[in-house]
Amino acid sequence: MSRFELFVGLWNTSGDVLATDLGPAGELIASDEYRWLPGRHFMLHQVDARFGKEASRSIEVMGIDHKTRKPYARSFDDKGVSEVFALELRARRWKILGDSVRFDGRFSADASRLTGLWEVRGPKNGWQPWIQLLLERA
Repeated sequence: MSRFELFVGLWNTSGDVLATDLGPAGELIASDEYRWLPGRHFMLHQVDARFGKEASRSIEVMGIDHKTRKPYARSFDDKGVSEVFALELRARRWKILGDSVRFDGRFSADASRLTGLWEVRGPKNGWQPWIQLLLERA
């Protein structure tokens, strides 16, 4: 889990939400906080976001699966949705792979910015670009 140290701290997040089969275009403004849980085996990620005027809050716990030895996360949101994600962190590239959403992004050389694209699986057209995202270390 030591590779995930670069996430620790508070991030200011913004994004352009693109129109998809699931919803209209809009704007995302959020704060993301990452911190170690005691023992440093798991990391807690808390999100306080606004999609336009709609608030959205979630938490995510990141760790290493002891059977597969691969990083994963489980998220829980204020709408009652929970999902498990496979995580990949290779050099500066960060990927999140879920059944309904996925993310592909890159950290800046000094790890102060993360930019990337969330995609959502639509009911008609498969994977669609969803949120062009920027996280900046606060």
